[in-house]
Amino acid sequence: MTSPFRLFSLPFVPLQQVLDNFGSQGIIILSLCSQRSKNIAVSYKGLSKDVQLQLMYSNSAFLGNEYTDIWEARDIQAVKGVRLPTLSSGKFQGVQYKIYEESLVTYWADRLTGLIKIGNYAREIFNRDIYQVRIGSKHAGDCRQLIEWTVDTQKSVEYFEYYDHGKTLDEDLNYLLENVKCSGYLSLSATPSYNYRPAKPPVFYLDDICIQYSFWIKQEDLLAMNCKSVRMGGATLTSQDFNVFLKHWMRGGCSKLKDFCVVLDGSINYATVLDGVEFIERGDDVERVYHIDEENTTKTIRGGFDIKRPNDNITATIRNGFEDRKRFGMFVWPDYGGNTCK
Repeated sequence: MTSPFRLFSLPFVPLQQVLDNFGSQGIIILSLCSQRSKNIAVSYKGLSKDVQLQLMYSNSAFLGNEYTDIWEARDIQAVKGVRLPTLSSGKFQGVQYKIYEESLVTYWADRLTGLIKIGNYAREIFNRDIYQVRIGSKHAGDCRQLIEWTVDTQKSVEYFEYYDHGKTLDEDLNYLLENVKCSGYLSLSATPSYNYRPAKPPVFYLDDICIQYSFWIKQEDLLAMNCKSVRMGGATLTSQDFNVFLKHWMRGGCSKLKDFCVVLDGSINYATVLDGVEFIERGDDVERVYHIDEENTTKTIRGGFDIKRPNDNITATIRNGFEDRKRFGMFVWPDYGGNTCK
């Protein structure tokens, strides 16, 4: 008969090496075995805890790490009366579970409540805040409880994504804009009423913002976007709006900006965009490679209009639109790779 392996009898260094191979899923499962194993999981510092914790609440509700499921919360009705094993540790005592593809699946009378409890527990075990919160599909209206929990427990998240494939209530979008505290990347795919205007002027002061249905963004909202990267689709902004924005940038506004890409419902008149602005026009035979992020993703810019900001001689290149006059692009040098305009 084989004797059980006494994991916790290992000296510190060998135990650390073993836990390094557990992965984030293994650390969670280990922590739920007993109070002693939880204490070891909390105190352990190693590769298996080098994670970016993500909470997803949509058709599925789970805790993940770089899109790998760690712990899922499902509706208890899904088991259809079948009695599964239950967890025996601490606050999760009695919660039914199963292991599916190395991920822990637990069953709750209310999935969102379960997800928030999982999130609290993960913050304790991994000694870090939740990095990303994603809310989507038909559950988008349930966002308030999850946002309130985020603000109460850790003030802000690095990455927040909201997507609703149906109509979004104006008051729900107001709540998002007023209460989501995001420091890195904000992605909004929401469709409010056609004449929607935010109840309070939104302030977008973060690294990156992406608004898929941006028809409600007006000139004053554009001028309040002090972000490194701005991407919008379905915009109703005019060439005059872009002219005002460009002059705002030349006076030192939106000083963090690196790249700015907007897809419009209408078309762009570059004579209006550049009215009153000094520029150098580059021919279509001039090609420059622009690094659009820290991951060395590149974009080739052909031709365009180069504009210098007077106070610091920083150069921005405006696409000339010879390929697509429904797409406005502005790229500020040096790019993310430190390359200057040539």
